[in-house]
Amino acid sequence: MKKFSGSVKVKIEQGMKVRVNPKEFEGRRHAGKEFIVAGEPRDLCGTEVVALNNVDGTRFSAAYDLSMLQVTDAAP
Repeated sequence: MKKFSGSVKVKIEQGMKVRVNPKEFEGRRHAGKEFIVAGEPRDLCGTEVVALNNVDGTRFSAAYDLSMLQVTDAAP
Protein backbone atom coordinates (compact mmCIF):
# COMPACT_ATOMS: atom_id res chain seq x y z
CA MET A 1 0.00 0.00 0.00
CA LYS A 2 1.30 3.45 -0.91
CA LYS A 3 1.44 6.17 1.68
CA PHE A 4 -0.49 9.37 1.00
CA SER A 5 0.57 12.79 2.19
CA GLY A 6 -0.84 16.18 1.45
CA SER A 7 -3.66 18.43 2.51
CA VAL A 8 -7.35 18.78 1.86
CA LYS A 9 -9.38 21.99 2.05
CA VAL A 10 -12.71 21.81 3.86
CA LYS A 11 -15.42 24.38 4.53
CA ILE A 12 -15.27 25.19 8.24
CA GLU A 13 -18.62 24.69 9.96
CA GLN A 14 -19.86 25.00 13.50
CA GLY A 15 -19.22 21.85 15.55
CA MET A 16 -16.05 20.72 13.77
CA LYS A 17 -13.02 19.81 15.88
CA VAL A 18 -9.75 21.60 15.17
CA ARG A 19 -6.26 22.03 16.59
CA VAL A 20 -3.73 24.78 16.21
CA ASN A 21 -1.09 23.93 13.59
CA PRO A 22 1.85 22.43 15.56
CA LYS A 23 4.32 24.35 13.36
CA GLU A 24 2.99 27.63 14.76
CA PHE A 25 4.19 28.99 18.12
CA GLU A 26 0.62 28.80 19.45
CA GLY A 27 0.43 25.19 18.22
CA ARG A 28 3.37 24.20 20.40
CA ARG A 29 1.84 26.09 23.31
CA HIS A 30 -1.48 24.23 22.91
CA ALA A 31 -0.02 20.85 21.86
CA GLY A 32 -2.48 17.98 22.25
CA LYS A 33 -5.53 20.23 22.70
CA GLU A 34 -8.60 20.09 20.49
CA PHE A 35 -11.15 22.87 20.12
CA ILE A 36 -14.71 23.03 18.81
CA VAL A 37 -15.67 25.58 16.15
CA ALA A 38 -18.35 27.71 17.81
CA GLY A 39 -19.53 29.90 14.93
CA GLU A 40 -19.38 30.63 11.24
CA PRO A 41 -16.17 32.05 9.74
CA ARG A 42 -16.13 35.84 9.35
CA ASP A 43 -13.82 38.58 8.16
CA LEU A 44 -11.97 40.61 10.79
CA CYS A 45 -9.67 43.31 9.38
CA GLY A 46 -8.91 41.25 6.27
CA THR A 47 -8.33 37.98 8.13
CA GLU A 48 -10.79 35.09 8.17
CA VAL A 49 -11.49 34.15 11.79
CA VAL A 50 -13.75 31.79 13.72
CA ALA A 51 -14.88 31.48 17.35
CA LEU A 52 -13.46 28.48 19.23
CA ASN A 53 -14.57 26.71 22.39
CA ASN A 54 -12.67 24.25 24.54
CA VAL A 55 -14.00 20.68 24.44
CA ASP A 56 -15.75 21.31 27.80
CA GLY A 57 -17.78 24.13 26.20
CA THR A 58 -15.95 27.10 27.70
CA ARG A 59 -14.82 29.88 25.34
CA PHE A 60 -11.24 29.65 24.09
CA SER A 61 -11.24 32.49 21.56
CA ALA A 62 -13.87 34.76 20.07
CA ALA A 63 -11.85 35.25 16.86
CA TYR A 64 -9.06 32.79 15.96
CA ASP A 65 -7.22 33.02 12.62
CA LEU A 66 -8.36 30.17 10.33
CA SER A 67 -4.96 29.97 8.63
CA MET A 68 -3.48 28.69 11.90
CA LEU A 69 -5.96 25.81 12.34
CA GLN A 70 -6.06 22.18 11.21
CA VAL A 71 -9.35 20.27 11.12
CA THR A 72 -9.15 17.01 13.08
CA ASP A 73 -12.80 15.94 12.76
CA ALA A 74 -14.95 17.34 9.95
CA ALA A 75 -18.20 15.83 11.23
CA PRO A 76 -20.16 18.62 12.92
